[in-house]
Amino acid sequence: MPFSFHNINSGLTLPCAAAVVLCNILILLMIRAGVLDHPVERSSHTRPTPKGGGIGIVGAFVLCLIPALRAAHAPASIIPAITGLLIGMIVLGAVSWLDDMRPFPARYKLAAQFLAAIAAAFGAIYGTHSPLWTLVPFVLATVFITNALNFIDGINGLASGVMAISALFLAGAGIMPATFMLLAICLLGFLPYNFPKARIFMGDVGSQPIGLAIAWGGMTGFRAGGGVLVIALLSGVLWDVTFTLLRRARAGDRLAQAHRGHLYQLAIRSGLPVALVSLFHWGFALWGAAAFATGQIIITIVMIALPQILWTGYICTRARTRVQDRW
Repeated sequence: MPFSFHNINSGLTLPCAAAVVLCNILILLMIRAGVLDHPVERSSHTRPTPKGGGIGIVGAFVLCLIPALRAAHAPASIIPAITGLLIGMIVLGAVSWLDDMRPFPARYKLAAQFLAAIAAAFGAIYGTHSPLWTLVPFVLATVFITNALNFIDGINGLASGVMAISALFLAGAGIMPATFMLLAICLLGFLPYNFPKARIFMGDVGSQPIGLAIAWGGMTGFRAGGGVLVIALLSGVLWDVTFTLLRRARAGDRLAQAHRGHLYQLAIRSGLPVALVSLFHWGFALWGAAAFATGQIIITIVMIALPQILWTGYICTRARTRVQDRW
């Protein structure tokens, strides 16, 4: 599954231009609506900031996806997979926006994540003729990736940048090029509003449905190594969340309780600039793509693991000497 600029070009269609315009319009409307994210103790921002920028990304993507696929002359065989993706994204986007407006118990959000993951996974399995038993690992992996990208969306540009890079490389690898080029363009359209300074946050309404789409890319391209590619691209995010969960479990902390103990949060609390931390994570995604391109699973694992070990050691060392409160 080599990266190809031909795949990139094949995914660029006229509806992509319409998506840029629509994305910007929706984001500006959400800024004007002024639904604010007020800082709390665990927040990285210090002043109320509009949220809901994900409506621009997801709204433009969902509305322009079918025209983009038609313009790219996508085969009819992808209809089940696309249908599952759209159902999952719309369900998860709606529930996430309601939660952004008025938070409700985590069990309802988790139920929505599982329903969305089942819809996306079932469509991918049906469309690629994968064995039915793969539904269970696909769903579990999708829920984990969706939550991981939601957890990591705490500073400007980190999650949106990583997801834009991931979508671009999925398209370049030939996994639904028209779909993932459209998604990458929508994410890149949002990024200037959020990085380096935030005029608006993406919110759960963006991070969760887009996380679902990235995981869906791994499922639809699973036989060609798409699952490994997604893990490689998201290696920094997945490691941060996994390490943090294991560390908190060992300390006896409640895993469902909100906190500021992620590695990226410790990096900021120890004095690293927010923009630099986001750029490091963009670099992890690019490095993951390079690791996958070797085509050797052992080399890929070593290449992915080494920077995460170094990053973890560096941040924990800084936190021990510079972070005064509990972490």
